Amino acid sequence: MEKLFMERKAADNKYLHRDFHKLLDVGLAYIGARYGDDGVRQYLREFAAAYYAPLIEKIKLYGLAELAAHIRSIYELEEASETLTLALDGQSLNVRVEKCPAVEHFKTIGHTASKWYVEATRTVNETIADLANLNYSQRFYDEETGKCEYAFTGRNV
Repeated sequence: MEKLFMERKAADNKYLHRDFHKLLDVGLAYIGARYGDDGVRQYLREFAAAYYAPLIEKIKLYGLAELAAHIRSIYELEEASETLTLALDGQSLNVRVEKCPAVEHFKTIGHTASKWYVEATRTVNETIADLANLNYSQRFYDEETGKCEYAFTGRNV
């Protein structure tokens, strides 16, 4: 019998990582239950500083357009770009998300987000902003849908 071989690489597959968000939330709930709110925020600050270091350097060099491009690319990868509105002017980036693809996925699998899930947006963005010498404000967050509004501005604004 002849053996047939198929060669595939991860890059050959469609990239969707929705279950990552559930695992992140479970991890945040674990940290939160053991170390409290401050433990969750500390973990996310350390993670964001390391993981987003290349993005932070690009923002420092090229400005908010780099951050807008990054956010847009995430929503395109999540096949949720229709839920995203970005408004970029010289010194500010305003972001509006009609519904979070991760929170929508939680509903389809019966997962309820922990009280710490919002920190994956708030603390990570605060950390990126702080290290890129920007201000960050989260104006709105709806736990039921993940709908949110937030903004990044230059520190001199």
